Amino acid sequence: MKATGNTKHTRLTIIVIFAFLGITFAKAQTTAEPSTESILTFDFKGMHIGTAENEQGPTGTTVFYFPDGVMGAADIRGGATGTVNAHVVTRSYESKMIDAVVFSGGSWYGLSAATGVANAIKDENAKQGNVNKIAGVLGGIIYDVGGRRLSRATPDDHLGREAFLSAKPNSFPLGAYGAGRFAMQGSYFFSGAKDRENQFASWPHSGQGAAFAQIGETKIAVFTVVNALGAIVDRNGQLVRCSRNKSDTNCISISQLINDTGLMKDLTKSNNNGPTNNTTLTLVVTNKKMPYWALQRMAVQVHTSMGRAIQPFSTQYDGDVLYAVTTAEVEDPDLSPMALTVAASELAWDAVLNSVPNVPEPPKPLKTSTSRQVLEPFVGIYEFYGGFSLDVFLDSNQLKAKCNKNAGIYFNKDQIYRLIPASDGQFIIETPAKDVIRFELTPKKTVTGLTVNPGPWHLEAVRK
Repeated sequence: MKATGNTKHTRLTIIVIFAFLGITFAKAQTTAEPSTESILTFDFKGMHIGTAENEQGPTGTTVFYFPDGVMGAADIRGGATGTVNAHVVTRSYESKMIDAVVFSGGSWYGLSAATGVANAIKDENAKQGNVNKIAGVLGGIIYDVGGRRLSRATPDDHLGREAFLSAKPNSFPLGAYGAGRFAMQGSYFFSGAKDRENQFASWPHSGQGAAFAQIGETKIAVFTVVNALGAIVDRNGQLVRCSRNKSDTNCISISQLINDTGLMKDLTKSNNNGPTNNTTLTLVVTNKKMPYWALQRMAVQVHTSMGRAIQPFSTQYDGDVLYAVTTAEVEDPDLSPMALTVAASELAWDAVLNSVPNVPEPPKPLKTSTSRQVLEPFVGIYEFYGGFSLDVFLDSNQLKAKCNKNAGIYFNKDQIYRLIPASDGQFIIETPAKDVIRFELTPKKTVTGLTVNPGPWHLEAVRK
């Protein structure tokens, strides 16, 4: 099965141009709405989908709302799960107990977004006079804090409510949106590297993905937020992304990468092919009437199949949760539960592949030298959330920077980094990852702060 819609992810930006000290500076603001190229469209009116994002993170929440309710099942594996009400759909109930499924960033703190959705549903029911209705909401979270972003802003009740109120049928934003706003994948293969800069340069972004198909009367959709310790693998066994800020890198195969870790040296002696497993937050939705046993078996089988797309799987650091739900709108006796599950498993791989966002086009280094006079206004100390500060200074005619702490995947403590002037008034940090800095200016051209990696994964600092 192939997903409909364009799998390319492009974030819209609004560019405001400043002329300052002989250099053109571009100030980009991410938009609240995804571009049409990053939206999967389909026909499933019994499900409404909404997303909301906290730009201070950045982080976000994705809500799947079912106005007429759904019957649910779950398959939960991995060593570090975070869920709300998951046990309710493991009790073999044959009734439509669930009104919404909520995926969020923010680790366990993000679970409060699910209660926000529940309260929003309660308010909607109250408006309709149904004050005794208890909203059934399932929740799951990813760990999107730590070194990937310096802010500790997390989804909360308000963000969950905002995502619910934005919900509409038949579309889903792909990539760095909603719960997938700051998702990443593949760190298992780089966590042992001695060189932190090279290690983290190879830690790629991911996001949320989806795929949809219809077989006769039966509709099947798979939605996933990929925040895996393992790496995303295409159908030819190649890594789909192997760099944080590059999308055109020719990546090696997963088998080659496993061999390079040294893991296979002992396994080869016993003719073992090594690990081939995965992790994600996933939702499988169908409109076909199914008994609970068939829905539960579909959850287990689809979840197991996703080990083809993400490797390794269910480590002690992963939280693997798959919910399977049905709106039970059609009988469709010609399509067996087994055949439906095989189709859903193929869609799940498509959904994982569709989660990989495009990387913003990097600026190009300037071909001409930049004078000391032009660079002087940027000198200063810039403070990030959590006590991190970046000292930007001049050394001869070069702009350089030094961080007071180990700042996640971006800066090592007290290491000096050259800032290379580039197009659009931006600077490239001279590291293997080639992260970008944009200095922020007021309309009067006063420097007030800086942003690392402007765009979907921005980190902001204020000038002291």
